[in-house]
Amino acid sequence: MTDDVLAADGRVIGTRAIATRRRLLDATAKLLTEQGILDLRVVDITRDIGSSPATFYQYFNDVDEAILELAKEATEDEKPLVRLLQPGWNKKTGLEQAHHFVDAYMVFWDTHHAVLRARNLKAEEGNRHFRAVRTEANLLIMNALAAMVTEGVNAKRLPDSLDPFTTAAAVVAMCERLLAFQPEMAKRGSDKNAIRNTLATLLYGALTGH
Repeated sequence: MTDDVLAADGRVIGTRAIATRRRLLDATAKLLTEQGILDLRVVDITRDIGSSPATFYQYFNDVDEAILELAKEATEDEKPLVRLLQPGWNKKTGLEQAHHFVDAYMVFWDTHHAVLRARNLKAEEGNRHFRAVRTEANLLIMNALAAMVTEGVNAKRLPDSLDPFTTAAAVVAMCERLLAFQPEMAKRGSDKNAIRNTLATLLYGALTGH
C-alpha cells in the first residue's frame, strides 16, 4: 500500500477527504455484513453516512472498487499471521502453536468475513482485480505452509507423496470454507470452540504427521 491516498480521478487527496473516504469504506463494510453484496447500492452507502452518491463517486467508480479496497486492507491484516507458521510444530508445543494460528485466523476471518466472502465471490466470477487480491492474500499463508510441509517431508515426518504447495492450498481452502459456514455449523451443534479445536488438530496432523 502506498502512502498517498487517491481520489477516483487519480488526484492525491488531503486529510478531510481521507476521513470522508474512510467513512464510505466503513459504511460499505458494515452494509456488506448486514445485507450482502448483491443488494448493496451506492445510495445505501452514502445514506448511511448522511451524504450523497456524488460524494461516493469522488473516491470510487463503483461499489466493487470500494469492496476491492476493503479486500486489500484485509490482506494487510493477514500478513502478521505468517509469523505463526514456522517449522517446529513437531515439538511438544506444536498443538499449542496450531491453536495460536487458528485463533488468530478466526479473529481475522470474523473481522473481515463479509469482505472476504465478497472478494471470493467476485474472484470466482472471473473479476481479475479480485482474483489478484485473493491470490496475493492466499499466497501469504500458502507459501509459509508449503515451507512447513517441505521441512516435514525432508525430515521424513511426512510422506513424500505430499506435494507441499498442494497441501498448503488444501489447508487454506479448508480453513476458508469451514469458517465461511460457521452459522450453518452452529445449527448442527458445532460451536466456535469445536471448530477451533478441530481445525487446530487437523492442521497439526497435516503439518507434522502426528
